[in-house]
Amino acid sequence: MSITRSLIKQPPEIDPIAFVPNADIYDLDRAPYLWNVDGIVIDKHTNIWGWCLPHGGRLDNTQIVINGRSFNPVRASPKGAYAELYPWHPNAALAAFTLQISHQIFDIRKVPEISISCLAKADRGEDAGYTLDLLVADLDYVMPPHDVAARIGATHLLHYVMFGRAIYRGFDKALQKNFGKTFSEFSTIVDWGSGSGRVARHVAKVLTKNAALVGFDIDAVAIEWANGNIGPYFRLCNTSPPLQQATATVDLVYSYSVLTHLAAQTLATWVEEMARILKPGGIGLFTVLSDRAMIALQSGLERSALEAWRSTGIFDSMSNSGINSLDVPGDYYRNVWLTRNYIDKIFDDRFEIVDFIGSFHFYQDLVVVRRR
Repeated sequence: MSITRSLIKQPPEIDPIAFVPNADIYDLDRAPYLWNVDGIVIDKHTNIWGWCLPHGGRLDNTQIVINGRSFNPVRASPKGAYAELYPWHPNAALAAFTLQISHQIFDIRKVPEISISCLAKADRGEDAGYTLDLLVADLDYVMPPHDVAARIGATHLLHYVMFGRAIYRGFDKALQKNFGKTFSEFSTIVDWGSGSGRVARHVAKVLTKNAALVGFDIDAVAIEWANGNIGPYFRLCNTSPPLQQATATVDLVYSYSVLTHLAAQTLATWVEEMARILKPGGIGLFTVLSDRAMIALQSGLERSALEAWRSTGIFDSMSNSGINSLDVPGDYYRNVWLTRNYIDKIFDDRFEIVDFIGSFHFYQDLVVVRRR
């Protein structure tokens, strides 16, 4: 496969301050560091391409680290789309990169899994952020039908399998960090918002003999596909509680990108349902869009909306049509941002907040809680 490259002259230093309207309301210092891998082709070499915002705005200050080995990305030609998406980040237009790795240097074909990080060469206190993980065999995975994958925004095979593995790994690391446990040490696990099981397929493989995994989702087609292709773990649920799960029977519930789509009252109702199904001392892992994500996704939001969000703690007025095909209207399914104070408020009565992990996966943060 041929990859076109354009070498860009590396400037020594640049002014790290970029103009953003309403910058006094956004918390620019806490904006997430963002990057992605869009393609991996293993042939005579391993060819990888994607995009990564230049650390500190410097084009010579970024390294791609794969299984502990450091590689220098080759910056591609400028693309205005990245500058428009990330106006707060200097030299964002030069985010695109390519990378070619000789099998003699590192033969990816001989390892079962790769873990990719995008790090600064000169550490100036930047958050290390998320990793992207991939089972190499998953490059040949047969993913769900296009319409099912589209409802979670991952129609590209690489993104479907890589993001699923990365989210699983991220959850497992959070469990180890805060509780000294892994998925394999829990007896009853619930995946709330399981979709077609891109995360649950990895959890299922580490279950002990007597452990139980239940995935709940409102997407009947995704549930059918997951039960047929992963295992009989998945159940259809409604857009409102209760789940078909007895009270205080769950040791661990995890949820990726569900609270990010629920308006205030619906969100509060579902948090209460999570409290109902968890045992006392049970653990919850929930991703959210917080203060950090507002600048990443809504850098051009009107000042009045930003002020209202800061005042109330929640911005939930933006509808999302992503699952309209499931007869779920946009006034139910939304894009929702929460401030840290609001997050503390909604969990405080029934949960202890154990940890808050920023940049858990792209612009989503992770709230780690324990049932009181």
